[in-house]
Amino acid sequence: MKKSYLGVAILSLLGIQSAQADSLSDAFKNGTVSGDLNLFYKGIDNRSAADSGYGTGFLGLKYKTAPLNGLQLGLAVRHGSEVNEDNPGDSDEGVGTLVTEAYLSYQADGFGAVLGRQAIDLEWVGDYHEAVTLTSDALPNTELTAGYSRSLAVADEDDLQHSFSDIGDDGAWFLDAKVMPAEGLVLNPYYIHEDEVFDGLGLKADYEHASGLGVTAHYATSDVDVAGESDGAILHLELRGTLGGLTLAAGYIDTDKQGGVGHLDDLGENINPLEEGNQVYGADAQTWYLGAEYSMGRATLGLLVGNSDYAGNSEEREIDLTLGYDLADIAENLSVNLVYADIDTNASSDDYEKLTLMLSYGF
Repeated sequence: MKKSYLGVAILSLLGIQSAQADSLSDAFKNGTVSGDLNLFYKGIDNRSAADSGYGTGFLGLKYKTAPLNGLQLGLAVRHGSEVNEDNPGDSDEGVGTLVTEAYLSYQADGFGAVLGRQAIDLEWVGDYHEAVTLTSDALPNTELTAGYSRSLAVADEDDLQHSFSDIGDDGAWFLDAKVMPAEGLVLNPYYIHEDEVFDGLGLKADYEHASGLGVTAHYATSDVDVAGESDGAILHLELRGTLGGLTLAAGYIDTDKQGGVGHLDDLGENINPLEEGNQVYGADAQTWYLGAEYSMGRATLGLLVGNSDYAGNSEEREIDLTLGYDLADIAENLSVNLVYADIDTNASSDDYEKLTLMLSYGF
């Protein structure tokens, strides 16, 4: 499922703070174990091609030592096993095992460092990376992150990769800053360099008012070094508001006419709000979307409607319906989440419907 303001939250690894250890032995003895256990189903109803569907059991486990003089070790694994499939090979995308995290971290006042496989969540740098990252909050109202990644992997229930993939021949460098000059305002300039592929530069501004009104303005450009490929760019604007249990949002996304986003999404992405959004990052794509989410008791209902006009006067329309329900009355950290997406294109043969259902338990 795409990461978005409308996405129904899926229980993930639960972070637990550890007490400081006095020795290496204590650091391992007092470490913490957390994880999540999911039953997952995905079905695709195609207009012309054969339908597909499968179910899996999905397990995530993470162990983290207690901090010792600011140092911690972390290890995490994701595993998916087939429960059933409609056709041979349908479940391949969600079956396998991947060690997603294996890192050494150090944290001191105003400074942090992580070396090894780790989760990263920055603009255009996401999922899991074999990397080194340095962070600092020493400057007033500023958070800095700098890093180098040599490979990356995705470990979602419907996209469980079996290994990390190299990022070109020489990896990628990135620098990200979050500056908070006023209450509710966050400015996020960033730079990404993938040798002989592209240089990306962007600025994102988020403003959240106490009334529940929020605004996002985000622009990024990509200078592409690959022969025969055009430079890219993307503009994202969003207006949202919250009143009681109701959240409304409207947004617009525009890409470069020739180059689309120009490799900006090579290392991860988090702008596309749609469940599928197949054309959002394509060349000459203009996407608008309208969404609503309503929370009522333990239930959360969501509706997102999007339309993408892209190169060749083509068009793709999408409707996403989401339902999440907290089953804490049965067991703490237990939930069920349903997502339905209907994709309609100019070429009716490309139309399809997608349904995912997940029962998730975190511990």
